[in-house]
Amino acid sequence: MLKIVKRYLIYVMIIALIYLVMPIFFQGENYKYDAIEYQFVFPATSLLAGFSYSWKRGVDFTFPLIAPIIYIGSVLIYSHYYHWAIYVFIYLIVGMLGCFLGDMVYKNNQAEKRRRERPRRSENDNYKIKISGIKVEKKDD
Repeated sequence: MLKIVKRYLIYVMIIALIYLVMPIFFQGENYKYDAIEYQFVFPATSLLAGFSYSWKRGVDFTFPLIAPIIYIGSVLIYSHYYHWAIYVFIYLIVGMLGCFLGDMVYKNNQAEKRRRERPRRSENDNYKIKISGIKVEKKDD
C-alpha cells in the first residue's frame, strides 16, 4: 500500500494543486475565463500527468481515475453547478489517452534499451567455417 501511495503522491499533489488552487484565481471578475480553465488547462493537466506517469512505468488503468476524483472535489467546493460534472468523463478519457501515449513511448524506450544491451556481432559471426581433413598448402611460383 505504501508503494502505491509513493508512486502516485507527486502526481496527486500536482493535479490537486492545479485543480483545487487554480479556480481561486478564476472567481469573481475573472469568471469569464472559467471555461478556458475547464476546457484547456484541466484536460492538459490530465493528459500530461498520464503521459509522464506512463512514460516511466507503463500503462496503469487506475492512474487516470485520479484527475476526475480530484475534479469532483473541485466542483463541489467552487462551482456548485453540477452540469460541470460532465467533464469528469472527459478528463478520464483524456487521462487514459495520456497513459496510452506514455505507454507507447515506454515500450519504445524498453525496446531501445534491449537493443543496446544485445552483444554486437560482426558480419563474419554469422558464418561458421568447418574444415576437417583438408590440408592447405602455399603454392610456389
